[in-house]
Amino acid sequence: MNDAAAPAYSCPMHPSVRQSGPGRCPTCGMALQPENVRFRLLRHMLGDWRHVAVMVAIMAILMAAAMMLMR
Repeated sequence: MNDAAAPAYSCPMHPSVRQSGPGRCPTCGMALQPENVRFRLLRHMLGDWRHVAVMVAIMAILMAAAMMLMR
């Protein structure tokens, strides 16, 4: 297997910690993730206007509920 094709793994909290395979961060112990997947779900959600509309609606409902509780 070509090393250039192998994904590099990094710590979500410490991006300077990188290695060629999966493992744990020596600083915090979190599992290393393949690079460029950290924001995959967010990119997916922002890719469709319907997802954005649902997120905005949910945020508005949560904010309204929080404001009602603060009265």
